[in-house]
This record gives sequence, structure tokens and C-alpha cells, in this order.
Amino acid sequence: MASSSKLRSASSDQPHVLCIHQDVTPLQIVKVQGLTRGKHVNKLEEINRKLEDDVVELTIENTEQLAVISSATADKKLYNVLVTSWIFFASILLVLVRRG
Repeated sequence: MASSSKLRSASSDQPHVLCIHQDVTPLQIVKVQGLTRGKHVNKLEEINRKLEDDVVELTIENTEQLAVISSATADKKLYNVLVTSWIFFASILLVLVRRG
């Protein structure tokens, strides 16, 4: 649970956010060049953004792997159809040769 000292330590003029444990999360100031320079960033928001980026990267990797697997499966199916058609063709030839 949140301790009253943590809640009192957060200054009232600075925005603060409570985490899932009801503790005040530390705010950081963006120091890199860009549109968000000088703005306060919640550490949990930063972690959330990194996790979202990781999910996007994993989704892309999984989609690429699925495409490779699907391609390999399609190639295997085509190979099986080709071999089956050769066997069927050879069987028909044997039947025709024996009758003729």
C-alpha cells in the first residue's frame, strides 16, 4: 500500500501518477532533442512504450516467420501433388500398355 510519506513527498505543483501499488511514480524530464524535449515523462509510460515497440517488432518477426513456414508448407504440398500425379500417370501408362 502507499505510505503517507511518499504521497506527502510529491510536490503539489508537479504532476504525479500513482502506480498499480498506489505509490507515486517518478517523473523524468526528456533531455533528447525533439518535440518532447523538456516535458515530463512518467517512467511507467516509458516502459510501456518500450514494451509496445517490442510487441510490434515481435509481431513483424512472427509474421515473417509465418510467411516462410507457409511458403515451405505450400512448396511441400506442391511437391506431393507433383509426385502423386507422376505415380498416377505411370499407373495409367502401365494399364494402357498391358491392354494394348
